[in-house]
Amino acid sequence: MTVNNKPRHDKLFRKALENPIVAYEFIEAHLPQEILSILDVKTLKLEKESFIEPDLTNSISDVLFSCKLDNAGNSGDGYIYLLLEHQSTPDPLMAFRLFKYMINICDRYLIENPKNKHLPLIYPLVLYNGTKPYNVARNLWDLFNNKVLAKQFWTTDYQLVNVHDIPDEEFKKRIWSGILEFFLKHIHERQLLKRWQEIADILPEITKVSIGYDYIQMILYYTLTAIDQSDKIELEKMLITTLNKEKGAEIMTSLAQSWKEEGIEIGIQDGIKIGEKRGEARGEARGEARGIERTAINMLKQNLDIKLIASVTGMSTDELLKLQSKI
Repeated sequence: MTVNNKPRHDKLFRKALENPIVAYEFIEAHLPQEILSILDVKTLKLEKESFIEPDLTNSISDVLFSCKLDNAGNSGDGYIYLLLEHQSTPDPLMAFRLFKYMINICDRYLIENPKNKHLPLIYPLVLYNGTKPYNVARNLWDLFNNKVLAKQFWTTDYQLVNVHDIPDEEFKKRIWSGILEFFLKHIHERQLLKRWQEIADILPEITKVSIGYDYIQMILYYTLTAIDQSDKIELEKMLITTLNKEKGAEIMTSLAQSWKEEGIEIGIQDGIKIGEKRGEARGEARGEARGIERTAINMLKQNLDIKLIASVTGMSTDELLKLQSKI
């Protein structure tokens, strides 16, 4: 018969450590001297929070002490995090779980101290009373196949790609990712039409691949809010000249909506007019409907509220849901 000792372990573990004499003696016995030397033990405080996942509370208990650091060069806030692993077999992923709990402690600390730009130091300690030998990984890196690279990736400075440090000509040498980085670099400028004109010569190369037009349209959509209405006419002319009349007009039709703050103000009349222009041969009414439908599709792709789309386009909710199922 298996006996669940978890409530008994929890009660003993926390209740005992609420006694400052027990806590001080435990910490003094088990923490390295170099850690003890930077702690202000007078500020040691048992915190109420637990960071254990609900499905693991039958096998793990935790206790968190907060404290101040008082040694020169180590001033600030700190924590001592104790885990009691009360299962007969040690958890092979304990190093990973401990890492997650420490991240959660930092997260809670930043919520409670929003003006603090530094993370607290956290010293982790696992207390084990199982019956099987404790032979699992005791650091995060041993859980990776390539622990050398894992430690390097997790502990060294992250790589920074600052698009403002890259010359524009460099982007043109790798046109697919280059056009993306080019506009990420210049998106805060007021005259993005000029930037589109600068990279017009590489657009035909992108359209040699079937997905090229969709890719150009995606980048256009990203930049459209930073292009003046009058410049959009010039942009359409440039696309028709650079690509071809049919594709250029098609792209501009789908981009006829102008986004402003919050999502929001839709240039539906532009969509209707362009739809009318392209649908002249098929009748004015059909062209208008096509323009409205394209506007609705673009709004659906942005996951806007169905009711908002219905109010803007005049289409019914049922019509929009059917349209959404085809996207």
